[in-house]
Amino acid sequence: MIMKRIASTILAVMVLLALWQGLVVLFALPPYLVPTPGDVLTAVLEHWDVLAGQTALTVGAAMLGLFISTLFASACALLFTVNRTASQTAMPVLLVFRSAPVAAVAPLITLFMGRGIGTSVVVVTIVSFFPLMVNLLRGLSSADRNAIELMHVYGAGLWKQLTVVRIPYAMPYLFTGLRIAGASAVLGTMLSEWITGARGLGKLILDSGEMRETGMLWAAVLTSVLVALLVFGLTSWGETYATRWKQAGSNLKE
Repeated sequence: MIMKRIASTILAVMVLLALWQGLVVLFALPPYLVPTPGDVLTAVLEHWDVLAGQTALTVGAAMLGLFISTLFASACALLFTVNRTASQTAMPVLLVFRSAPVAAVAPLITLFMGRGIGTSVVVVTIVSFFPLMVNLLRGLSSADRNAIELMHVYGAGLWKQLTVVRIPYAMPYLFTGLRIAGASAVLGTMLSEWITGARGLGKLILDSGEMRETGMLWAAVLTSVLVALLVFGLTSWGETYATRWKQAGSNLKE
């Protein structure tokens, strides 16, 4: 099954590359507008160290921000699940905060955090927090009612109910939020780099565009797409691994 997926992926990539090359040749697109796959590959081979270094900076900031936002979202979701008053009080504030455009907030964050990785981490945390928290809230409230009632019958406390029933049921929702937030984290990091001028793929794309290095520009853009796809794939794999208990239970019922 794995080999079949790999073969299908390779075939799809080859078809896309052939289509790309064919369109460039068919419409005689100039190299400064749309380079050929060969031009992009040449740029990657010539500047692989620069591309790898900038990618590492973007990925590092994105993953750190995603990790922090996951911690905050998990804490808020747990608090709102066990305390309705906290939910009713804080949720409107969070909605207002989330409605603020990131492009408008980023310069303000730069004033406090500077033009380094700190601004990118804060931007990613803001962008990723809300989808994670909303999905976790849905997951924590979707626990099996019969299981919750059984825990009550046996006198289980709130913490026991969370760890044994609610949190395991919320895991698929967590990874759904991570799939959404993962792509947003990469985009948020690049947006922060565009605005602040911090090093990373976003800055590399701007510099390549200004220098008319189209091959490098497309290489950086495609690298950002591959990073987002990799994050999506890793979260999908993590969901499969973390929810094996649920799949095993479904098999036993069958």
